Amino acid sequence: MEYKRGQPFNDNMLQPCPLLDNPDRLVEVVEKSGTHSIDLQNPENVRNLCDKCRETSERWKPTADKLWETRMCEKIHSEKQSEKVTD
Repeated sequence: MEYKRGQPFNDNMLQPCPLLDNPDRLVEVVEKSGTHSIDLQNPENVRNLCDKCRETSERWKPTADKLWETRMCEKIHSEKQSEKVTD
């Protein structure tokens, strides 16, 4: 239920994944729900798992933000053009 409550994990739809794009959000969900690893031979703490993705997430964020902002600007511009045509 916490996973569902946490969605969307980011307003930028180019960063939807709670593990790869928003590792702190996955930690939050797992800790709130009390879930744990079901791998009995090699259980992994969620913080350790998320730390493995943090660097990649931080490198992707500036590009994703720029692309998303560009897309939103294009969408707004397109909507304004459509409004002019229908007026």
